[in-house]
Amino acid sequence: MRKRKSFSGAGVFFLLLLLLLINFLGGGVKSSFPPKGRIAGEVFVDPSGEVSAFHRLTLGIPISINTDTAHGLTAVPGIGPKTAAAIVRAREREGGFRELKELMSIRGISASLYHKISPYLTL
Repeated sequence: MRKRKSFSGAGVFFLLLLLLLINFLGGGVKSSFPPKGRIAGEVFVDPSGEVSAFHRLTLGIPISINTDTAHGLTAVPGIGPKTAAAIVRAREREGGFRELKELMSIRGISASLYHKISPYLTL
């Protein structure tokens, strides 16, 4: 038969003291959301008044290949600075895209990359 372990008086006292200390120290921490003095909407808006491409993607809003900047296009997983610059150059050269599939005519955007990035993009 196994012996049961029991707590000693000093162990129970130490545990209670530790819990009281945690409660005392933790009770002084106050938090509020959103932080007081700031409007939550300002977090997602850049200085120009537009929602950044990164935050649009985070919220599940697609990025427009006809209006967003090269920097904004880099928020899409799989599009780096060079590919984003190539998209902007092609957009300016052609006067905008009429279909998303036109992206595959850009050097560096293969069919597999197109299928990876197309859910994040819109016209």
